[in-house]
Amino acid sequence: MLKMMSGGRMPKRPDKKLVATTSEPVVNPRQESLNLTAQEILYTDNVELRRLLIERLGYERFLEQVGGIVRHRDTDSGGERQLIYVPFEEDDDEPLMVLKVICPSTGHNHILRVPPYMRTCHQAAAWIAGFDNPHEYNPLVEC
Repeated sequence: MLKMMSGGRMPKRPDKKLVATTSEPVVNPRQESLNLTAQEILYTDNVELRRLLIERLGYERFLEQVGGIVRHRDTDSGGERQLIYVPFEEDDDEPLMVLKVICPSTGHNHILRVPPYMRTCHQAAAWIAGFDNPHEYNPLVEC
């Protein structure tokens, strides 16, 4: 799904070069309109800038464009949930791990970032709810 050149790197167009300073990441004005693709974001070297661009693009759109590896899936009261993993090219950044859930009351999809060491959807949901031990997380109804 990713279009890479030899060496496993995504070619960058000069007019879409990502620029960062030591304080706040700076985004090229053309990127403000989100003409940037998820594949270009995936190969952004600056970790903080990449995080910011993923948030601006949105996790759902980002995952639609780059895919991801479903590490675990189960069901809760809202339906199926998925723990999705996206590795980054840079060795100095942790992979993206998200929990994709459906709200049982509204039916809306939500994608929530969780730490990359999560192994199950239940563990990720427990972490989101503030539980360090997933065995202690046993809600009667998840809303």
